[in-house]
Amino acid sequence: MSRGKRQSIIVIGFGLIILSAVILYYALSMPKISVPQVSSVHISSEDISENSSSAGNASPQTETSQSSTENDTSGSINYPLNLNSCTAEELMSISGIGEVKANHIIEYREYLGGYTSVEQIKNIKGIGDGVYEKVSPYLTV
Repeated sequence: MSRGKRQSIIVIGFGLIILSAVILYYALSMPKISVPQVSSVHISSEDISENSSSAGNASPQTETSQSSTENDTSGSINYPLNLNSCTAEELMSISGIGEVKANHIIEYREYLGGYTSVEQIKNIKGIGDGVYEKVSPYLTV
């Protein structure tokens, strides 16, 4: 094997090792985000009797002020969340909203003086149509 070919292989090897180290560093430095579990949704017997046709459906779209709750480490959270009064921790309980987006939602609320529609969160960087469709059933104004 020629000297130039051997040097090329060594340079490629070192490049791959450095790339692996960067990927490993990035993966280990990401913050851990707790994801709410769907299995922790509770439906009371009152909800079942009031909504006998949709007793098996725990969708937040069909529930407004009913007692559907989700448990996490900070207690129970009632959905939908009011954008004008919820905390960052409550927002982070929704799948698709992390700490940064929750803080931006609250900062934008303070800037606006309060939301007039849920759709206004689409004005926040990082919340496009996809994220909006995913989280809007859990939010209200």
